[in-house]
Amino acid sequence: MSSLTPSDVNASVPTGPGETQQQELLRLQQELKLATERLLEQEQLAALGNLVAGVAHEINTPIGIAVTAASGMEEFARSLTRKLSGDKVSRSELQALASQLEDGARLVNNNLARAADLISNFKTLAVDQASAAEMHVDLSPYLSGIVKAHNPVLRAAQTRAELDTPEHLHATLVPGQFSQIVSNLITNALTHAFQDQPEDRPRLIRVRLHGQGERLHLHFSDNGRGVPPEVRARMFEPYFTTRRGSGGSGLGLYIVHKLCEQMGGQIVVDEAHSPGLGFRVDLPLRD
Repeated sequence: MSSLTPSDVNASVPTGPGETQQQELLRLQQELKLATERLLEQEQLAALGNLVAGVAHEINTPIGIAVTAASGMEEFARSLTRKLSGDKVSRSELQALASQLEDGARLVNNNLARAADLISNFKTLAVDQASAAEMHVDLSPYLSGIVKAHNPVLRAAQTRAELDTPEHLHATLVPGQFSQIVSNLITNALTHAFQDQPEDRPRLIRVRLHGQGERLHLHFSDNGRGVPPEVRARMFEPYFTTRRGSGGSGLGLYIVHKLCEQMGGQIVVDEAHSPGLGFRVDLPLRD
């Protein structure tokens, strides 16, 4: 009995109108897989795009203050030059101008530092999410930087973020995958958690991080409206969304679920968390 080689099998597979139902199903499944991968990439880029818009808007304030302060310093410097070029200048006048120049310089420095911090946090987030390389990182300051990169969208949503982390927690992992998990959880909370909530009710997101043995535990929660059991059961399914008519893709938590699997861990809904919604992320901790 002769055996078939892969080339023989491929040669025997009919294509186009002559393909069998099974072959057509396999082809459609492959097309669906490729389409899903493209949608996942688009979803990730869209999330970064939203952050870009928020960061750009947020940077306008400190840059504007710095420009105004620098303009004032220029005027103070001209005034100082005029005073020194005159026949008489008092010590008190020089001290007043020196104080104004010092205040202006402080404003410029503080606001440029604020703008630089915003750009740095976002740059780290964007660069890491584009890389699949493993790195040794201290997750405590790294997580803080991720949350700071989201400050513009958090502020726009009138939501406060609280962090609870050890002073240092070193791990070897793919930082881009970790940052994307946190980023998607923040975006998901801001999109769903606080709909129809009274404006005077405080909106809060909590992120707790700790290591236990060889495992890394991340607890993410909000104090929003919560989720009914029938929705919780399907939260990590691809394309499942409660905002189908409002631009929801149903891929945010699915991406988180897949990333956790890729990192050798898992994410589950924290059934005990109330009010609001909580997630528990469990990942390998390799120092």
